[in-house]
Amino acid sequence: MGMKFNEFIVLLCLVYLLKDDPTADHAKSRMGMPNLEATFETLVDTFVFLDKNKDGYVSKNEMVQAINETTSGERSSGRIAMKRFEEMDWDRNGMVNFKEFLFAFTRWVGIDDIEDEEGEENV
Repeated sequence: MGMKFNEFIVLLCLVYLLKDDPTADHAKSRMGMPNLEATFETLVDTFVFLDKNKDGYVSKNEMVQAINETTSGERSSGRIAMKRFEEMDWDRNGMVNFKEFLFAFTRWVGIDDIEDEEGEENV
């Protein structure tokens, strides 16, 4: 059947997180993997930064705390944090897991828009 591009991105990120093969370094460099790895590391680092209590989920309070750390004194920071949190909390359970975070990220960078413009839903 295929998969949507944002689902493919999530899969790639999860494969990267689960990989543990130091012998594959040469093959990775030929495939442009260093750039891909740097991107995934940034995504993971961002999620870890948001997940203050390190339980694998981001709560509303953690989101507000993280935004306040990065936007010292801006009046709209709480509103921004809540908007971003609502965009990430797809199942509306008050917590954001890594998959929801990645899906929200693909929407923020416009991957869904690119997908629609090209008319290709599947990879």
